[in-house]
Amino acid sequence: MINYDLLLNDTNYELIHHQSIANKIDRFQVIIIHDRQPNFFDYNYLLNFPSENVRKKVDANRIFPRVKNETFVVRQQNYDDNVDLFFKMRVDARRELLAKATEFMIAKFFSTYESHLAPLLADKPTLKWDIINKLHDKYDKMLRAHVGLNDENSWNVFSTWYRTYLKNYTVNELIVKHGYDTLNALDKEELNALFLEKMSKSFASNDSFLNTFTTDVNAYIEKMVSEILVAFESEKNSMEQINELLGVSPNFSMHQPIEATVKTNNLVVMSNAVYQFITEAISNQKFICEADQWPRATIHGPKLEGSLQLLPNEESRTASQMNLLHGYAHTLSEVDVDVLDSLCHMYLAQSPQADKRVEVRIDDLLTIRGLKTKLGGTGRRGGYEKEQRTQVLKALSIIQALWMQLDSVVVYEQGKPITKNMQGRAFLFTNEDGSPFEFTEDVVSEHLFIKLGEVFNHFLQGSARQVKLLPNQAIELNPYQRKWEKKLIRYISWRWRTQARKASYLQPHKISTLLEKIGIQIDTQAPSRIRDRLEKALDLLEEEGVITFWQYNQWNEDSMSKKGWLRVWLDATIIIAPPDEIVSYYEPIERKKSVKTTTSFSLEQPKEKICKNIGSDFKECRIKRGLTLKQVSDQLKISTSYISNIERGGALPSQSVYKKMKEWLN
Repeated sequence: MINYDLLLNDTNYELIHHQSIANKIDRFQVIIIHDRQPNFFDYNYLLNFPSENVRKKVDANRIFPRVKNETFVVRQQNYDDNVDLFFKMRVDARRELLAKATEFMIAKFFSTYESHLAPLLADKPTLKWDIINKLHDKYDKMLRAHVGLNDENSWNVFSTWYRTYLKNYTVNELIVKHGYDTLNALDKEELNALFLEKMSKSFASNDSFLNTFTTDVNAYIEKMVSEILVAFESEKNSMEQINELLGVSPNFSMHQPIEATVKTNNLVVMSNAVYQFITEAISNQKFICEADQWPRATIHGPKLEGSLQLLPNEESRTASQMNLLHGYAHTLSEVDVDVLDSLCHMYLAQSPQADKRVEVRIDDLLTIRGLKTKLGGTGRRGGYEKEQRTQVLKALSIIQALWMQLDSVVVYEQGKPITKNMQGRAFLFTNEDGSPFEFTEDVVSEHLFIKLGEVFNHFLQGSARQVKLLPNQAIELNPYQRKWEKKLIRYISWRWRTQARKASYLQPHKISTLLEKIGIQIDTQAPSRIRDRLEKALDLLEEEGVITFWQYNQWNEDSMSKKGWLRVWLDATIIIAPPDEIVSYYEPIERKKSVKTTTSFSLEQPKEKICKNIGSDFKECRIKRGLTLKQVSDQLKISTSYISNIERGGALPSQSVYKKMKEWLN
């Protein structure tokens, strides 16, 4: 409960000494720096939202959470000397308060309507995310339009209350600890130094203070937004807004950029041919390094022809810089592509167009990849390791050097394909003042400002917009042990985006093309190893839900026992089906037909009926006999991954393999 006697400075007998000390305290300002992380919802968090903890906060009207943020107490004179900097921090703090209030209102909505929403949203994270985004826009606009939250005078009143509260609390603590006589004997400078030290310690480590302070600030904020809360209560148990949200949901994404809908398990990155060329050139180390030449990768295709160079700004084109970039070109890895995709996603999340500049924190490029900070000495979260940051900075310096010289590229203007030639940077990096960002070993900046190169603006306009969903595993999987899986995710996610227009997701992939696109050289000395690794990668992607299933298309396993099977296998095709959320996400951009046909991932084959239970029967029998997949594979001369896929129902055996399995069962 707020101690209003202290806040109102009532000068009763008990507070005379208190007021005497408080009058000697110089005016001060409190600056709180909120470390707001990008809002990448965890899939399980989204399914279980609102959690029990969130519901308790809503029931207690805890709008402003108890969080230890970086807090600085500065004297008014110091504040006035740096007024522009500190005012910006104060504005950021206001925005954070509004953001917390917005999040509280969303949680309150879900808690209030839980009985209605739970059955409607069961196992529908896409729809749930739609509603969360809708509500965020609604409450954010409502709070920003509120007179009490959009008026400088109101914030000044709050600031005065805030400082008075802190001053009286801290003075009271000092009197309890040191006594009035001791404090009164101090000169003004000593007293103020002691006061600032005590307040800073309270913010840093006094749990009792933080609990009381948070409760009292919540009461004040609740009063500020009371009109909005009253309006909310008046709508309680009204199904009108629920029906409105659910009613527009199916068509909502048709009127928004495609990345404005569900992102539960995915990032959003560009999908145009130029961006795909850049990712493949880096991932597959396609840069050629010739003496006295900058590293260059080339492409010659029907829709894209040109080159990509590692070329620094003109003033940096020195021999040492060329040697450095040659070294980078020879050591490119999936880490560099991870940073590129992360950078692209973070840009598009903040700005849908290429002509805007956005701020990116270096550590966010590590956080988005699922990397954890190491613990500090006191057991609290510390920071990322130097080696991790060094990897990111190296990747950023490579991305900064990317220069495109496109002799022929197809773009769409007013729905018509047009061939153009273009050149320019992939990304532009600057400091806050707009000067070019420089990577140096001596000075490591915590953030930078980025802007997409003009080339990409052609692919982010209106109906010509080309972006795709990229499963999170593409950047979260280990870049060395799971390299095959990462490369496959990037390629097939791009193919799904290109197939979305016709909804032709079951179009087979030629094995030789898959291997070429992920940069795998065919080893004629150990081809079985390549096949096993590819099948293992696809199995793992299926197990992790990145793909719904994969299977060979019209494949005859008998070919494996014949001479020259490698050529036959490379010409074979594989079907790789996307998960339902990918199909639903792209549905608005499908070319509409006169009769809507439902996409089905069940392949109708004449043998399907007789093969229906072969996988489960085979697995049950194998386990009863105490045999491993490898042992059965050696007996039947069928690959281990193929048998595993059949056992799980992810593939149907060919007639010859089916015959072998039936004979083995009998």
